[in-house]
Amino acid sequence: MSGVQVPPPLFLKSMKLTYPQFKDRIKTNSLIDDKDIIIIALSGGKDSIALTVLLNELQKDIKFTLYAAYFNHKIREDYKEEESWVKAFCKQKKIKLYTSSAYVKDYIKEKKLNLENGASILRYKFFHSLLEKHKNSKVFTAHTKSDATETFFIKLFRGSGLQGLSSISMTKNNQFYRPLLYFTKEQVLDFLKNNAIEFYTDKSNAENIFLRNRIRNVLIPQIKEIEPSIDNSISKTIQIVTDEYNYFSSYAKSFLNNALILNKIIPISSLTNLHIAIQKHILREYIRLMKGNIFNISYENIEELLYAIKTKKNISLPAIDLCIKNDFIYPADFSIQPYKYQINKIDTSVIINKIQKKLIITQLKDYIKPENNYEIIIQKKKCKYPLILRTAIKNDKYIKINSNINMSAFEMIRSQGIPVQLRNLCPVLTNSDNEIIWVFGAPIANKFKITNKNDKNIFLKIKLTS
Repeated sequence: MSGVQVPPPLFLKSMKLTYPQFKDRIKTNSLIDDKDIIIIALSGGKDSIALTVLLNELQKDIKFTLYAAYFNHKIREDYKEEESWVKAFCKQKKIKLYTSSAYVKDYIKEKKLNLENGASILRYKFFHSLLEKHKNSKVFTAHTKSDATETFFIKLFRGSGLQGLSSISMTKNNQFYRPLLYFTKEQVLDFLKNNAIEFYTDKSNAENIFLRNRIRNVLIPQIKEIEPSIDNSISKTIQIVTDEYNYFSSYAKSFLNNALILNKIIPISSLTNLHIAIQKHILREYIRLMKGNIFNISYENIEELLYAIKTKKNISLPAIDLCIKNDFIYPADFSIQPYKYQINKIDTSVIINKIQKKLIITQLKDYIKPENNYEIIIQKKKCKYPLILRTAIKNDKYIKINSNINMSAFEMIRSQGIPVQLRNLCPVLTNSDNEIIWVFGAPIANKFKITNKNDKNIFLKIKLTS
C-alpha cells in the first residue's frame, strides 16, 4: 500500500515454515548473540518489513536489542509519505528508529557518480555512523535470494569480474549481514500475505525505467519459464564465484603487504612473473588502498593501467594519478621527507622510519666480502664519529671504488633506476666531517676500500635492511 496511512497492528497468525527456517539460519551461522545490537536497514518495503517482523519475533529466543535505520534519499515524489509510514510502523512496534536524509540527485551530480553508487555511499555512511555509535552492533539488510539474482544479471550485463558477480554475500566486513538471502521474493510475499502484514509499496518498482526493474519485471519472469529455480541456481554460482574472489583477494592483500615499499610503492618487477589474472587483482587492490575505494574503477581502467606499466607511462584514473617510472608504481602526490641520523657507536642499529629501513653496524675480527651494494665492509680506524646517515643533497659527490671520477650522489642513485621522486629511499652515509663513505645501493667510496684484507684492525660491516 502507499500513502500516509498508519499500518495496522501486526498479529502473526502463522509463521509457517519461514520463521523456523529463519531462526535456524541465524543460529547455525551465529549471526546474532545475546546482548548484540541489531540495526535493521528499514525502507518500509516488503523485504525490510518481513525482516523486521522476523527479528522482532526472534527476540523471544535470543536476547538482543533491535533498532531500525531509515535513510530517505529524497528521490521519489512520495518520499515524505514513505518516511511517515516507516515512523508509524516503528512507533507501533516500539522499535527505536534512527533517520537520516539527503538529496541524492544533488550529491551524484556533484561527485559525478551514478544513482546507484551515490545512494549506496550516502546510505552506508549513515549506517557506519550508527555502528560507531553502538558497540557490539551489526546492520542487517533485507536483500533476498531474488535480489541477488537481479544484481548478478546487472553485474553480468556490465561486464563485471569476480568481485562484481560476488557482490551480494551473507556477510560484509563483519558488520553488515543479509539473513534473507536464503529466501526468495515469493517466500517473503507468502510470509507477509499469510500473516496479513502490510508494507509500503514503492510505485516506481513497477516502472521499467531502470535496468534492475527491467530485469525483475521482464527478464526473470521469462527465464523462469525455462528454469523455475533460477534463484537457487544463481545462488550457487554466486557462492562459487565468491569463494574464488575471496581467494584472489586474500592473495592480493598478502602480496601487497609483503611487496609494497612504504605502503605506497609497487616494484613492477614483483609483478612480472605472475599470471595476468593475479596481476589484475593486485592492481585493483592497490588502487583500493591508495584511494580508499574502487568506485568508478572499471575493467577498462585496469587494462589501461596494465598498458601504462608496459609502456612506462604515467596514468590518470578516476580520483587517482599514478606515476610509473623505471621499476616503480606510486601515487603522483607521494613524497619522502628528508631525514638525518647520528650514529655514535659500533654494534648498533638505527631505524629510519621515513623509509622503513634499519641500518645495522656489526664489528668483525676478520674481513668478509660484501654480498652486494646494500652492505659494505670498512675499517673501523677510518670512521670518524659520529657517523651521519641522511638523505642526499645537491652537492654530494664522491669517487666510487676503483674509479677516478668524482660522481654526484644523485647520479649514483639515478643509475640504480630510482626516480627523482623516490631518491630519498637511498640514504648517504658520511663521516662526521661530511666525507661520503657510501650511497646505499652504490659502491663504497674509493677512499674507504680495504687494501689489506689481513689487517688486524677491526672491520665494520654496515648493512641497510628492511
